[in-house]
Amino acid sequence: MERLVLGSRGSALALWQARHVAGLLRAAHPGLVIEEVIIKTEGDRMTEQALSVLGGKGVFVKEIEDALLEERIDLAVHSMKDMPTEMPEGLGFAAVPRRHDPRDALLTRDGGDLAALPQGAIVATGSPRRRAQLLAVRKDLRMTEVRGNVDTRVRKLKEGQFAAMVLALAGIERLGIEVPRVALPVEVCVPAVGQGALAIETRMGDARTRLLVGVLDHPETTRAVTAERAFLAHLGGGCLAPAAAHARVHGGDLVLEGVVADPDGSRMLRDREAGPAEGGRALGERLAARLLAAGGAAILREVREAAGPL
Repeated sequence: MERLVLGSRGSALALWQARHVAGLLRAAHPGLVIEEVIIKTEGDRMTEQALSVLGGKGVFVKEIEDALLEERIDLAVHSMKDMPTEMPEGLGFAAVPRRHDPRDALLTRDGGDLAALPQGAIVATGSPRRRAQLLAVRKDLRMTEVRGNVDTRVRKLKEGQFAAMVLALAGIERLGIEVPRVALPVEVCVPAVGQGALAIETRMGDARTRLLVGVLDHPETTRAVTAERAFLAHLGGGCLAPAAAHARVHGGDLVLEGVVADPDGSRMLRDREAGPAEGGRALGERLAARLLAAGGAAILREVREAAGPL
């Protein structure tokens, strides 16, 4: 009987994602036994610290990747947007399942949209990407950091600690959280690289696991995510950079939209690139190079200098 050991973070959303993938694998391979192992990451332990203090994306995956490399688990399920653009030697994606809606959502107590927020309203988000894009539209808004699990954040919203909050729509819908919300159009807020997609990571040399998991790959999602991640990697940015990209397959082509912005939204560089769907990596690199040349390099340099050493 085939058996796999699946590693995941212990948050409600991470467990939903892991169990969703486990269910897909069992459906694809009747009789497959999957053991679940919960691994606590630095990002889980330091729930009150801002990501800028912790050091970025890797805080949610390093311990899980260590478990993979040490062969304590066979596969890991991550939110793609948590994945650094550089991965440890010997590890790689075995599959990227079909993507959920990648957009961000504005959560309020009354279901109003961005225009309905009162002058000077406090909006909770720990994301430089979201903050920059929202301030580009509404310079009067006041931004505040928010960490903790989704339930904790929603409770703070309902208690009136802030007027609105921005979260990924995929996470809210996957968890079935009932809270008034409005999806933010991509034209207003370009999603994070990989947002709404799951990453199934394995050891590159583990042919057995990669064969079992590979049936879950959704080629269109993989191509879109590849373009987005190539864009971010070429910028040299991570989740601390006010940069975003969203790709979609349209006909036989891939259309990629990218943004680089000042943290306060005062400078916003936005462009798009289209090309064959199979050439996502080159497409992402071309768009990043164009935005860097248009002033993005100066913006990102200033952001890194302001942040100082991590």
